[in-house]
Amino acid sequence: MEETVEATRARVGSTPPLDPGRLTIVLTTSPIKTHPSTRLIEEVFESAAVLAGLGGCRKIIVADGVKVREHDKFRSGICTLEAMANYGHYLSRLDALTKTEGSPLCGAELLALDERHGFAHALRRGLMRVATPFVLVAQHDRSFVRPVEVSHVLDVMERVNTNTQCTSSGRVNYVGFPTTTTLSHETYVASKYGLAVEPVTFPVPDAKVTGSNPIGGEENWRPSTLRLLPLVQFYDSMHVASTRWYLSRVFGRARYINLPRGGFIEDTLGQHMLKTIRSECAGEDGRRANDANAVAASHSIFGTYVYQDDTLETKCGHIDGHDVLTVNGSCRKYGFGYAHTGETRWREIECEAGAGHWGEGTYERVMGYRDDPGSVALSADVNV
Repeated sequence: MEETVEATRARVGSTPPLDPGRLTIVLTTSPIKTHPSTRLIEEVFESAAVLAGLGGCRKIIVADGVKVREHDKFRSGICTLEAMANYGHYLSRLDALTKTEGSPLCGAELLALDERHGFAHALRRGLMRVATPFVLVAQHDRSFVRPVEVSHVLDVMERVNTNTQCTSSGRVNYVGFPTTTTLSHETYVASKYGLAVEPVTFPVPDAKVTGSNPIGGEENWRPSTLRLLPLVQFYDSMHVASTRWYLSRVFGRARYINLPRGGFIEDTLGQHMLKTIRSECAGEDGRRANDANAVAASHSIFGTYVYQDDTLETKCGHIDGHDVLTVNGSCRKYGFGYAHTGETRWREIECEAGAGHWGEGTYERVMGYRDDPGSVALSADVNV
């Protein structure tokens, strides 16, 4: 028996809702072995609503296009005809959930790309439609696993980015939420690359320290500081970022590096960042690589960080979308089973028609590879 909503929230905790005018969620999805199941993406959106307070924010789902071949190679967007049919069935179900009251996907905008873009450029198509100053970048197989106060992060980003004199570290453009990979970033880059990174502590505007525990403490509890650890390489995993920075520096004319079609940002920009920082920090004798101030100075043009708190626990986790347990709900990483639509329920909805029940769908089909630069939603002065 699945937990009730009340029991689940009592077990995992919850976060107060964020002002929806501040942030938009852009989630990318693509074919996986367990489609047409929708459990995975429902888990991601419900975790964002409960654990990050983002349930009221605008949601944009970008479904990447596919290439049809004789054998599946999902990471490269390559599908057999059968897998492509399952993906189309999945998109029809998502379309239905965006119109279903009570669904964590309710109200989401579904964009289906007609050709393969890859994560990086599928995300770009979604970002062009974002009008809020901040964006949560999500993937269909990474969910929040513990509460996090996104509003605190945004408050600090706003303060730092409008008053760069308040810190020697420059802008805060990106804040990732710790995973098993980034939780040990400080020791990892020290041991593998000889780079020293040290956390930066930022004051939180209008802090009200009336409790001692962010989970289960007093209602008005708010930390007085936020600790962020510099990331010396970009990670695609769950993060909040400045929309303007993404459109201008990651994808725009002032971009750090060209991003190839079909790829991931971390594979290209991540490696460019690491190479740049290592190069700038290495003196003639190589000793400067261990100087945290030198690393911070070279890192400042990127402004990428990972969130830290005193718990030193992960905030996000990965769920294998190719594991059959994700279809029947037995996956131990699921925390919000009450928000899932299982196959039994889908069969009741679709009756004997299956995929044929849905017809063509009403979601937006996006043609081509690029949006007109003038169509950026944020403002006209974003240099895309």
